[in-house]
Amino acid sequence: MQAEIETSIIVEAMEVLVNHILYVRGIYPSHIFKLKRMYNSPIFVSIFPPLNNYLTGVLKSAQELLRRRELQCLELIVNQKENEKLERYKIKLEAQECGLPAEDLLMVFEQNMRSVIYQISQRMNQVPKLPAGSGHFKVHLHTTQEAFIRFSHDSQYQDFPWLQAQKTESQIPPRTISLLPLSRVEDLGLKMEVLIIN
Repeated sequence: MQAEIETSIIVEAMEVLVNHILYVRGIYPSHIFKLKRMYNSPIFVSIFPPLNNYLTGVLKSAQELLRRRELQCLELIVNQKENEKLERYKIKLEAQECGLPAEDLLMVFEQNMRSVIYQISQRMNQVPKLPAGSGHFKVHLHTTQEAFIRFSHDSQYQDFPWLQAQKTESQIPPRTISLLPLSRVEDLGLKMEVLIIN
């Protein structure tokens, strides 16, 4: 049961980070977000049903992969056009041993999430605004080949499209700069690292 709670907490954190990035970068108009408090910090979450449905499908799949310890990374990709990547945000996940009691872990996790949210807001103020019409994004879940095959044949996940990402030279920008690792959250038996690549 403890593993299920930890998985839910991590998925909730991924949802908060994705919503926060979409809001801060202006991928969608600000009026489709509402102010909420999470981790004792103000955050903005989507109230737009099509976006929420998409995110629900992604996070349901991420939760199952995380529960099985098969989720390696959640990547949010902002596109100008279908194959023209502008920015990528990666939430890398790595299983680890944790030695603190559960109550202490939750307090440290909340503090770390507050720090991540603050750092995203601060550092995004320094990044140039996205060009007009760049309100396209998609989320990739990085997992194993075995998990991909299992999910693509599992009837409960058929509502969500499972496609294997194709890597071609034309999709990789000629200049890739890793801006920063935003933060590391090393709690709940998982190391979560948030990076911006553009």
